[in-house]
Amino acid sequence: MSFIFKSPNSKNWIAGFRDSKGNRRNRSTGLLAKERNRREAEKIAFEYEGAARNVQAAQQVRRTISTLYRELTNEDMPIVSIRLHAEQWLRSKKTSVSSKTVEFYEGVSEKLFSYLGDRADKEIGQITREEIEAFRDHLAGHLAPKTVNHHVKVLRMLFRDARDRALLVDDPTEFVKTVKSRKVLERRPFTMDEIRSVLEHCNSEWRSMVLFGLYTGQRLGDIARFQWKNVDLQRKTISLVTSKTDKALTIPLPKDLFGHLKSLPSPINDEQPIHPNAHAIVVAQGKTGHLSNQFGAILAKAGLRKVTTHKTTGKGRSAKRETNGLSFHSLRRSTATYLHEAGVPQSVAMALIGHDSADIHSIYVNVGQEALKKAAKKLPAL
Repeated sequence: MSFIFKSPNSKNWIAGFRDSKGNRRNRSTGLLAKERNRREAEKIAFEYEGAARNVQAAQQVRRTISTLYRELTNEDMPIVSIRLHAEQWLRSKKTSVSSKTVEFYEGVSEKLFSYLGDRADKEIGQITREEIEAFRDHLAGHLAPKTVNHHVKVLRMLFRDARDRALLVDDPTEFVKTVKSRKVLERRPFTMDEIRSVLEHCNSEWRSMVLFGLYTGQRLGDIARFQWKNVDLQRKTISLVTSKTDKALTIPLPKDLFGHLKSLPSPINDEQPIHPNAHAIVVAQGKTGHLSNQFGAILAKAGLRKVTTHKTTGKGRSAKRETNGLSFHSLRRSTATYLHEAGVPQSVAMALIGHDSADIHSIYVNVGQEALKKAAKKLPAL
């Protein structure tokens, strides 16, 4: 038998009922019971259960809900497409997540709209689980499994919000499986010998960026965007707001990085970028893909990565990128690992690099063999 109750986090009544298989279902009555009236909510719960137990066709369920809405409100039920809901959802996210995260959400939404075509402007309730799974499989054809699963996660957030707003009876993403990766790539930090080898194959600008990567632990895009106004040579600090998390950081300049900055020509003004070529690329393109490819070529020259091109692989530019254990981001892992092995407290290392949680920080720390040997020597003798 259907029933209603209220959640502590919502002013709307929640309809509780069981479907044809006896499974418990909870659905908000917020869209239908506009005045949050108890009697209206009870009627909605009864209709929900009737539709679920009778296993009506999707079109019939929508017709039932639409008729009920008109009876209760004297208005036609608003028709919201996945495109309109996504636009509203993205606006709401701009105040709670970073601009880079919103940019990624927008990219996922646009890919979904492109895949759905005209159906992106149909009622959101018409989107099926099968369509979401087909979209997932479409992405898996040219993206890495981890990236595909990140896209699926965004879609779950999007459709869960639609269900919470009573725009959906059932969430089509609820039981969509993630993509399994057969090959697990171990991402690792650079050894000091590898970093020296990389520096030997860098031009002056890339040498500077590698030093920044090692001594600040920051991401490639943020390093490329550095301007002289970010540097305070008197206080020996560099300040930034990270592009991925909007986190404000002030990092002390280690001796070697400070000496490197002092050796550079004096800037014309504070707006001058420290790395002009990289800055121009990342500002023009809005992403770091081209810079990552340049660094990949440097790794190949240093003998730390296979030499590959789109032509030599024969897969074209739309194919999955070859993943490697070493990349520019490995310098960030190197910073975390060296701080850890030097005995720097975890909270201090996290603050310097900009990690928000110990769980994330631990992923970046790789304990080297020397540290393991020293630890083993400290075990007591019997």
